[in-house]
Amino acid sequence: MTGRNGYSNGLDSPTAKVACRSCLSVSAFVPTGAGRFLRQVPWRRDAGSGMQSQGFHEFCEVMLGPQMHRVELMPDEVGAAEPGMSCPICLEELSSESVRAVASKAPAKEGFSDIRKTGGLVASLRPFLEDLLVRRQGFRGAVDLLGAAADADDRLPKILTEITAKDLFLALLFATPSRRRRVYLATAYSALRVPLPIVFRRPGAEARTSLALDLMHELACVPNPSRQLILSVGTERVANAGKTTLLGTLSLVSAADEDLDIRPSGPMHLPSCDLFCADAGRWLVDVHGHLPCGDEDLRHAVLALNIWGSAVAMVHCALSDLHSTSGAPRKELAALLSDLSQVGVAARVGRDGTPGQALQRSGVVVLVRDTSEEVFAPRRAAIEAALRPLGAVVVLPVEDCRSFRSAARRAGAMEKVRSRLEEVWKQLGEKARGTPSLEELHRIHSLIVDGQVQRCPADQLAKVHVAPAGRSKLGEELNRILDAAHRAGKVYSCLFPLSVIKRRLNALGRSQDSGTGKSTAPQGAGSAGNSRLEQLRIEEGMAKARAEEMRSLQQELNSTPRSEASSFFSDILASPNPLSGLAELTRYLEDWKEPRVQPLLERQRQLLDHTGAPGSSPSNGPSQQGACDLLAGELDSVVAELAELDFSIDSFWAELELLVERQLPPKDSNASGRSATKADADARARASACYGSMLGSGQPFQLLHSRPLQMAGGFLRSVLEAIGSPHHGDTQGIYVVSVIGAQSSAKSTLLNFLFGCGFAVSSGRCTRGLYASYFRPEGGRPMLVLDSEGLLSLGSEGSTFDGQIALMCMTCSHLVLVNNKGELSRQLQDLLEICLFAMKHLRLARIQPRLAFVLRDQHDRSRTVHEDMLKQMRNHLEDAARSLGSPLQDLILLDGTAVFLLPSAVTSELRQGQEVCWTSELFAREALQLRAEVFRWLREDTKRRSSEPAEFSSLVHWYDYASAVWQTLDQFGQQLLHCRTMHEIEQRRELADVAKSAVRDALDGSEAEGRCSGFHERARQLVDSFVHRIHSSPTRFDLDTTDMELGRALAHLRDDFVQQLEHLFEERSSDPRFSATAKEQARQQIRTPIEWAFENHLYTWKLHLKKASDERAMHELWIHFTGVLNRHLESSGHRSCLSEKESHELFAAEWHLYEASFMERLRGLNKDWQTLLHEVTLLFNHAVAKLQHEAGALALLKEVGPQQIVRRAVGDLEQPRCLTEQTDEEWEELYFHVGWWGAMKMHGLALLQNAGAGNLDTTLTGSTLRSSVIPRMRQAVQHGLSQLRSEVRARGVMDEATAAEGLRHVANVILHDLETRLLADCSATLMRPQILHALHVALRTTCVEALEDVERDKLEKAKADLLAQKALVEEHFLLIVQHNKGDVERATNFATLYHRSLSSWLDHEVTQLAADVRSQVLQAMPDPQRSSEMAFQMSFASRNWPDVLEYVLDTNSYLEKQFLIIFHQQKRSFVGTARSQVEKRILGAYRLLQDVIGQWARKESTPGERVDIVKASVKGAAPSAAGRSVKELKDFISMHAERIPPDAETAEAHRQLAERLPATADFQIADAKLFAETLQARVGDYAVSADIPKRLGETLEKALREQSLQAWSLIRGCSEKCPLCGSKCDLVGEHSRHRCVHHLFPAFHGWMDRTTGLPSFNHCLSCDTREGTYECKDGAWRKLEEYLRSEHPAWLPFVTDSGATRDRDVQLLRAAWVNCREPLLEYFSPMTDECPEEWHESYFEEGRALTRKDLQTAKDTIRKLRLRRWVPPD
Repeated sequence: MTGRNGYSNGLDSPTAKVACRSCLSVSAFVPTGAGRFLRQVPWRRDAGSGMQSQGFHEFCEVMLGPQMHRVELMPDEVGAAEPGMSCPICLEELSSESVRAVASKAPAKEGFSDIRKTGGLVASLRPFLEDLLVRRQGFRGAVDLLGAAADADDRLPKILTEITAKDLFLALLFATPSRRRRVYLATAYSALRVPLPIVFRRPGAEARTSLALDLMHELACVPNPSRQLILSVGTERVANAGKTTLLGTLSLVSAADEDLDIRPSGPMHLPSCDLFCADAGRWLVDVHGHLPCGDEDLRHAVLALNIWGSAVAMVHCALSDLHSTSGAPRKELAALLSDLSQVGVAARVGRDGTPGQALQRSGVVVLVRDTSEEVFAPRRAAIEAALRPLGAVVVLPVEDCRSFRSAARRAGAMEKVRSRLEEVWKQLGEKARGTPSLEELHRIHSLIVDGQVQRCPADQLAKVHVAPAGRSKLGEELNRILDAAHRAGKVYSCLFPLSVIKRRLNALGRSQDSGTGKSTAPQGAGSAGNSRLEQLRIEEGMAKARAEEMRSLQQELNSTPRSEASSFFSDILASPNPLSGLAELTRYLEDWKEPRVQPLLERQRQLLDHTGAPGSSPSNGPSQQGACDLLAGELDSVVAELAELDFSIDSFWAELELLVERQLPPKDSNASGRSATKADADARARASACYGSMLGSGQPFQLLHSRPLQMAGGFLRSVLEAIGSPHHGDTQGIYVVSVIGAQSSAKSTLLNFLFGCGFAVSSGRCTRGLYASYFRPEGGRPMLVLDSEGLLSLGSEGSTFDGQIALMCMTCSHLVLVNNKGELSRQLQDLLEICLFAMKHLRLARIQPRLAFVLRDQHDRSRTVHEDMLKQMRNHLEDAARSLGSPLQDLILLDGTAVFLLPSAVTSELRQGQEVCWTSELFAREALQLRAEVFRWLREDTKRRSSEPAEFSSLVHWYDYASAVWQTLDQFGQQLLHCRTMHEIEQRRELADVAKSAVRDALDGSEAEGRCSGFHERARQLVDSFVHRIHSSPTRFDLDTTDMELGRALAHLRDDFVQQLEHLFEERSSDPRFSATAKEQARQQIRTPIEWAFENHLYTWKLHLKKASDERAMHELWIHFTGVLNRHLESSGHRSCLSEKESHELFAAEWHLYEASFMERLRGLNKDWQTLLHEVTLLFNHAVAKLQHEAGALALLKEVGPQQIVRRAVGDLEQPRCLTEQTDEEWEELYFHVGWWGAMKMHGLALLQNAGAGNLDTTLTGSTLRSSVIPRMRQAVQHGLSQLRSEVRARGVMDEATAAEGLRHVANVILHDLETRLLADCSATLMRPQILHALHVALRTTCVEALEDVERDKLEKAKADLLAQKALVEEHFLLIVQHNKGDVERATNFATLYHRSLSSWLDHEVTQLAADVRSQVLQAMPDPQRSSEMAFQMSFASRNWPDVLEYVLDTNSYLEKQFLIIFHQQKRSFVGTARSQVEKRILGAYRLLQDVIGQWARKESTPGERVDIVKASVKGAAPSAAGRSVKELKDFISMHAERIPPDAETAEAHRQLAERLPATADFQIADAKLFAETLQARVGDYAVSADIPKRLGETLEKALREQSLQAWSLIRGCSEKCPLCGSKCDLVGEHSRHRCVHHLFPAFHGWMDRTTGLPSFNHCLSCDTREGTYECKDGAWRKLEEYLRSEHPAWLPFVTDSGATRDRDVQLLRAAWVNCREPLLEYFSPMTDECPEEWHESYFEEGRALTRKDLQTAKDTIRKLRLRRWVPPD
């Protein structure tokens, strides 16, 4: 019987001496005694070896071609050119046609030579072979295809019919020059559970046998003390007995029979050794060849393996190898047993050259092949006795089962042998020491080759010391470091101190951003506002503490020395072969962590079971509570220990990155950092080169790491820039493919099968954050593959985290594979909905990513059902996208058939009681088809975007963009991703509308109950009643008591309305479709409007109280100084007088003391920056919470705390600067996408290519853009903020409506202006969330500064009032104390003071009159709807063309003008009579005062000497005690007021005279008659003078102006304008949807055709408007409804009335255009003039039509209205 090559295969005789391809040479040991070196002795060589060598060389020539002599298995150099970086990608299976196409490239006679010239057959087959390993498939199919092709084609070499899978794998290794790639291929090959060849002949001239230890690097670099190594060797006589087949039959190896290297064997069969390593606890080395032979390299390799693993040798021999009588082994068997037994216990030389420890002897198992028990039994004793000295533990006969007819008999015989072997191996395994490190194997092999291993006599075996399984030098050092850190109790902190600090910094930074000062509903009724402010102050204090801690941590980060682990890692990078060291480090880390992590995980599971067990609830009693607390504490401790052990080699790279970053030069002079030395620079360069070499070969790297997740920094960016730079002239860019899916859905496994990425796989959470792998497919674009952390898991951080990870992949990828186990789920659909919602608002995606669904574990792979489900999902997503105002294809690409079904990746079965798993061929084939689909999708999308530049031109370009995306998601994702579904978002919006309506009814009163039932009206009435009380009797009520009483009454009213509001909201939200969670969140917010209304009314009361307090303060001022005068008069006995100098000095001293106390009290009442900041923060946060429910840019707003608004001192560079203060470089860095400048240049280049150099717009040049775009943007922002600041300062107060209006203006006006007008001519795009947030913060800062100016103005006014009173007080003071003043002067002064006191009564009467006028105006213009309607009727409907022009130029100003006209009319009709009545009452009081003074003068008094107290000092006489005083006059006036008056008017006059008596000194009156006459005369002078009418007129005018401003603020309505025509929204109150009744032609607001410049006459309600297209911000043109949904969703539903109202308005608008055309064309230049002839004939009015001169008049009027200078004509 002959084999394929004609040689006898010897199958007819299991003990034949001539075997197929057997090595016919042996070696034996000459017994030279102990201490002698082993030497080789030739024994026998047959001629068959020449034929064997001929087949080997033919195989190498065919498979390897010219490179067969250049195969060198040498280590790689770091940073060298990496051929492996160009990775072949297969998109089809290897078939017989493809084999023939690869192999047959020339005519028949030249085909074989062509194969040799082209580098061998394996060079062409390499992509297919590597792809088989990627898909975890063996080479059996490829071998069959090659054999079939060679049989079918005579041109192909016949050696292809002889090769095996092992031969093909070795040829692939020889053709792979990269050592790392060979290690990867060997590891992947061994994962197929097939034997891994580790000893084989290497191609070349000598064809020497080598031990390829590098192939075992990933498998054996770490010692395994529990591993047992078995050697399977045999003698020449059993070369054909089926040693390897026996291993499979006995189930000693897990490989399938067809994967075993059995006959017919290939050209690489002899000599070789195969390693079976599927079972980690037992490795088996199958030796093909004979050790005592001429191939000394094979013998050295086997002996090294035997010594290294203290192997159990399983020696196969024939019965003829034993002496027939004595049982002694013959020469070959004796030599073999001598090598395996005695050398296995030989002493070895240590690392330092000293004698090392001896190795333990495991033993030898001798299998006598093809021998029955009956034949062997008579010779058993003799044989065992003869073999025992040679180390044989047991001798077993093995029958030749091929002659058994019964399968059961064969199975029984094999089971008997297997059981005996297992028993023996178990006994020997107890004494085994396992396998040391691979470094130890290297050293042992070198010692054997060098002849440094000596024999040890048998009598000294018991004296040797057994050595444990040793680690490598790297492993010893690493374990020492890890053990030291573990003993310290903080493993992670000791190993990676910088990472711990950085993690804490990131957590504090996130907490700093989330410290928003959110206002929560307080529990107490009386201190509602105070509790919110107190809470805000607490949060601000915490924020300051966090900021201080962050500064301290930053300093610590810059000063902390590097850890020992980091230094150790740097030493590895500086070693000659760092890549092997890193791989070894990875294995040692896993080996060290596993025995420590597994017990903790098991304990965690036990604790979770205990805490969730029945009866463990703390409600069962105190003892249970204590037990639960102990369990919870232990669980927290276990979790903390697991967190300390949660590190990998990526943690070392992250620590190194922090070291590199702090060595880099700081960006500014104030930043702290270490200066990098040359050694640091060299180390950084080595680390970068090593990392780049790893990443360039496809090694996975971590992009998002730590908790909270953060993007990898500048070190990784520099590496990516080095390895991912495009080749010269390459503009294609890179492909980015990502995968998302639920946790443990085998996402990493899918990517490994598709692209061979090498992502880690395990059960549970194996991917944390975001990993990536980069490679360059041959002949295609470079590719970046992203592997994301699992979603929808119980251990994740919630829906926000899931949305962030999904959005990160969707916005940074061309293709997103949605991996899902099972069918499409609603949960996955909801996640995609939320991602669409966030993508629309954040505007992050540069491209529309394509989504493809991969459904795993599908046994029934009928595509119809799943495609129908996908189409349903697509329809649902399209509806969701339309609700967002954008087609689905503008956000993502999703085909209705983009679903791929995969079977289970793993197939398993039980073999000998053990589960054996492997990858099914079906899954591998389907994965290949999916890969082909992936590249087809990528090519089609690339072709579709071929006219556009590459989205990601390079790897670093993608990294910069991804960093900006993650920064945006991290800062603003919470605002958009906190909801789980779009339904929940809509539900929240509906609930917000319900809450708004309920709040509006509670505040303003419902239509059924009337406005008087609302909180505003009730609170206003309450405040007015108390104001009336304090003004009617200013001296009878204690202000503090009154303030307390009002506060309690108003708080009680607030609590009542809060209860009513909650009841009303519960009633209106009773619909079951509203979830309890959404209702509870809405309920928490509805109380706040009542709180703010309460505080507004309380603030109104405080203003009145302050005014009364100021009057009281002035009164107390007079009381103070009159007290001083009275004390002076009493002390001097009313006789002493002071000179003018002494009088001034006395007053100055007293005034200085009083002024100091007054200013201190005034500063206490004045609000400082911090108080204003807290109030503004609360107002804006509540406004943001309400506006977030609105669509558009407002949804991006987020609540912020006061710590983000910093009051920067001049020259303070450490504090963050406001948007308007930042430089152009800061704008570019913070608000523009990285690389925006390059995008602009590419845009300009495209214009140059399309239009020619002569037509290129010069505005797109670099210098112009950098010098003009950002300054123009900053100017627009400053202008908008200055307008808002002026408005806030003019109002003097800040309320929620003002805050909401400011936010809308920032989002809808300023941001829209920046994005559309200022960036319209360039391709740059803003980072929308960041710029909006900066505008938001700048708006808050502006409002705080405006309110600070208001407070400063109040302080200055109070100072001015005090100084004004100072002059009066000083006048009175000097009048009393100086010596030359008599009754006439004092009466004159008393009259002046009385007149000033009565003037405050006049002011109060005027204020009341102005309030009455306001009420009348509000009745005439009660709401914006009526006012807007009236404005339209008075302009367009009345054909009042000047008014039409003003209406068009500024609708709000024209509306205000109409309001002022009505106000002026109401004032004229009402003020005249009312003013006369007020003036009459005031003058009546003056006349009454004259009468009362006369009655007092005529009153009888005790006669006495009339003495003038001033003259008395001259005469030397004292005044009479019976003299009259000013106190007597005041008492008389007060008592006179208490008498019953004849009518109410007189009673009010009496009361005011008594209440407003001026505070004066109690001076004596020498002549009462003279004093009274003078006083009456002076009062009469005031009554008849023009002072009272003048003051009355001025005060009334001022009060009416203030009241008009207040009234206008109530009725001006919404400031939003129609996006189509610019007409003002006429809705009243709080609303989220806008509407206007009367739309104008767009031409009235400057809209014109984009190509011709002709004015637009498309009415908003016309059919042309509904059917037209409109440009969106993204440049796309869409239909009306899509445009409104995309850009102006608040104007939906848009009114489409087509009735008589529209026709009537169109007629009026045509007439207005005809008669106002000239000034409008001038104003909207360069609009083209157009007016249809029929319009002109029908509507033109000769003499009334406006001209260009009328434009200036209208502009002047608008300007005056804006500056509050316009006065209605009489």
